Amino acid sequence: MTSVSVQCTRAWSSTHCTSRPSSSSNATANAARGPSGLKTTTMRGRRTATRLMTRCNSQGAGDTGNRGAPLDQDRANKVLGLKNNATSDELVRAKNKLLEEYVDDDTKRAEVEEAYDVLLMKSFMKRTKGETQVDNKVRYADVVPQAAKIKAALPPWARDVSSAVPAAPTFSKPANDTLSQTSAVFGAIALVTLIQGLTQPAGVDSPPGLEISAALGATVWYMNKKRVKLGRAVLLAFAALIVGSSLGGAIQGWLRVDIVPLAGISSPSTVVSEFGILSLFVAAAFFD
Repeated sequence: MTSVSVQCTRAWSSTHCTSRPSSSSNATANAARGPSGLKTTTMRGRRTATRLMTRCNSQGAGDTGNRGAPLDQDRANKVLGLKNNATSDELVRAKNKLLEEYVDDDTKRAEVEEAYDVLLMKSFMKRTKGETQVDNKVRYADVVPQAAKIKAALPPWARDVSSAVPAAPTFSKPANDTLSQTSAVFGAIALVTLIQGLTQPAGVDSPPGLEISAALGATVWYMNKKRVKLGRAVLLAFAALIVGSSLGGAIQGWLRVDIVPLAGISSPSTVVSEFGILSLFVAAAFFD
């Protein structure tokens, strides 16, 4: 066994193994362990043990020459494209993005997984030493949220109704390439809508139905690409269109471009549609 494997085995044993009871206390220990004779471990303990042993095995494999030298923190950050102060959410997003990018490259995927393991272990060690401040929003498995307690106290029919209500949309910062793509697509749609409004004669108001349909379809497509279910994506897209159109209608009621054209635009539907497209862009890029 290599020196790394010995160290890893000792570290794992000292962290997760208990002393063997003496023969005089076997009966008491077995009774405390339950019918199976095994101590009950928490989910967190099992995950930690599994992750630690996986890391140890990968290091041991590196010593045999089958793999390169184990990644350090700087190289792991470089592989995932992260900074030293990256958050756990950024770490997970970077890993998932690269795994999708290298779906046909097993070597790259293995390197991404190894880099993720290195940074995950570094983060875990910082937390055990108290060097990382945990966000108050983090929920632990043994802590029941107040909302769950209230829901459990409801009658069955009320719980069914509350479960059918879709969850509120969540805001998330997109990757740079996703933001660039959505900006280009919705910018092109907004430009076509603007050109249509500028070319309409005074007194003629032709709603840009084709452009709005294209923006709706793009919103649903981008949300579905972020693994948002189709029904939820459609619901969020129409909700965003309603919000944007309502805001555009309020602004049009104040500007009254049908009476006093604004920069050559005399079509009220153009103003309303531009705000609807803007709202759809925000939904497609930032919400899921």
